Amino acid sequence: MICPLDWGIGHASRMIPLIHICLRAGFKVILASGGKAGELLKTEFPALPFMELPSVPIRYSRKKSQGFIMMIQLPFILAGIFKEHRWLAKAVSKHSIDIVLSDNRYGLYHKKVLSVFMTHQISPLMPAGLKWAEPAVNFFLRRFIRCFDRCWIPDAENPSQNLTGRLSHRFLPPYNTAYMGILSRFTEITPVTESEKNFLCDVLVILSGPEPQRTLLEEILIGQLDKTDYQAVIIGGFHQFSRQYPAIATSRIRYHDHLPSALFRIAILRAEIIICRAGYSTIMDLAELNKPAILIPTPGQPEQEYLAAYMKSKRWFHTAEQHGFDLEKEIRYFRKQKFNPLEIFRTDTEKYLQDLLKLYK
Repeated sequence: MICPLDWGIGHASRMIPLIHICLRAGFKVILASGGKAGELLKTEFPALPFMELPSVPIRYSRKKSQGFIMMIQLPFILAGIFKEHRWLAKAVSKHSIDIVLSDNRYGLYHKKVLSVFMTHQISPLMPAGLKWAEPAVNFFLRRFIRCFDRCWIPDAENPSQNLTGRLSHRFLPPYNTAYMGILSRFTEITPVTESEKNFLCDVLVILSGPEPQRTLLEEILIGQLDKTDYQAVIIGGFHQFSRQYPAIATSRIRYHDHLPSALFRIAILRAEIIICRAGYSTIMDLAELNKPAILIPTPGQPEQEYLAAYMKSKRWFHTAEQHGFDLEKEIRYFRKQKFNPLEIFRTDTEKYLQDLLKLYK
């Protein structure tokens, strides 16, 4: 059973290569998730059995600071962890599950089956005003992670050459940790006959992340693209576009609520400029294809703000803030920069299968 967190689609997208290698090895795979993550898995693997496993819905503020709103939701998040733990006990009994792969779902462990936990945040960063709590949060999460047989971190182990920086290298990792290299949906791609000309564009916008910030960024970017001559493609992340702009009514800006992985890959490779959030799964996808981009972190989300700054310091990506974003200015900056290559992060996904089979035996 493969169970990604459903706070957006990033956790689900990085499970796609794992699903492929499990199927290739002859495993019977059951998928379990909810929301947009569930939509993605059902779209990519329509023939696989799917179980609804929603997580606690998280609300974000329209303001830059998210600390207070996240604190008041903490009891509900903890209750959700214990609820999904009880849910798994029933699922294991009913479906005779042998292995559970859980991406950031802390309650999905079971003493009678092989339980693998996946995360890139062994050392989560807290919002401003709560930085003092980071060691305590790390200690608390480690207690949960020790309930699993293995903790997989999708990154390089070498602290001088990795994509997560302090997120997975600040504190000593749990004893059951294995660094597996990056995970990207684009490592397992079936060729398509779709013409690449259909995705040739000046600007590719990849929208993702929590509301209302996802829609706020959408409005900023479409409003500014509308005033330029750029040919643009926008991928909405399973969000149907409902507002009318003059440019959307023409062929100059094309809007897709979703693209299958094969077409998504073509769109990224054919785009001159890519604009997206600084989510870790998106960064891994771009690293796999060796494509730099303009990263706009979700305001008030410490993980993305840190990753954006870290990527910029390594000269792998350009970054910009959502507040006061100026499309033309940032594109000029982007075109002037010389980025370091990202292809060093490509990895052999068969390592995951070998580690899994070794644990299972």
